[in-house]
Amino acid sequence: MQRYFTDQSIQLQKPFSVSGDTFHHLVRVMRAKENEEAEFVAANHQVFLGKIQRIAEKSAEVLPTKQLKHVVELPIEVTIACGLSKGEKSETIVQKGTEMGARHFIFLPTEFSVAKWPTAKVARKIERLQKVAVGAAEQSHRAYIPTISYCSSLKELVQWPGKFKIVAYEESAKQGEHTQLHRQITNMRPNDEALALFGPEGGLSTSEIGTLTDAGFVSVGLGPRILRAETAPLYFLTAISVFTEMR
Repeated sequence: MQRYFTDQSIQLQKPFSVSGDTFHHLVRVMRAKENEEAEFVAANHQVFLGKIQRIAEKSAEVLPTKQLKHVVELPIEVTIACGLSKGEKSETIVQKGTEMGARHFIFLPTEFSVAKWPTAKVARKIERLQKVAVGAAEQSHRAYIPTISYCSSLKELVQWPGKFKIVAYEESAKQGEHTQLHRQITNMRPNDEALALFGPEGGLSTSEIGTLTDAGFVSVGLGPRILRAETAPLYFLTAISVFTEMR
């Protein structure tokens, strides 16, 4: 069943209207008809089953018939920070990371970043990635749409909040370090905030790792293999899921 996000307050048995992109996808793309149902997420992240009562030219009236309480969010509020990578890797990270439960994404230039986000294009890139996040959140039946942010430097990133601050470092993996990630995750409790940074192609420099560890970040390895820039965040989110949702 399709799921759609709204910016409205939804109450049982009180009709509300959908328009814009939501209406277009629901009625024009999915060909929904009157009396058919879909899921709708309210502004407060509550989820409702709604029946389409009436379809007009540019809007549809929906009657919420049931509140759905299936838990789909990770118990940890995870922020994925990534050095700028080439091509469409940012879109891959946002799409797959959203499906796997990330709450926030931050992109920033790092020493080995080949890709650049010119100041004049940052807003457009964030808008594009936000649309990717919306689509992935609807597809994976999330209750939250992840936020997309841009940091201009590593110094700005280290000010970002998070009880657990982690940096994935390939040299740690090469040296066989495999306990810190497990230790960090097993110490996490529901509603904790975790910020994890991943380098671009080429990883992070030793000076960047020094800056991060001085700011309280813990350097961790992600297993014995060297992962691509777009794969490493997904490894981390999988580990979070296994240790917090399946234990």
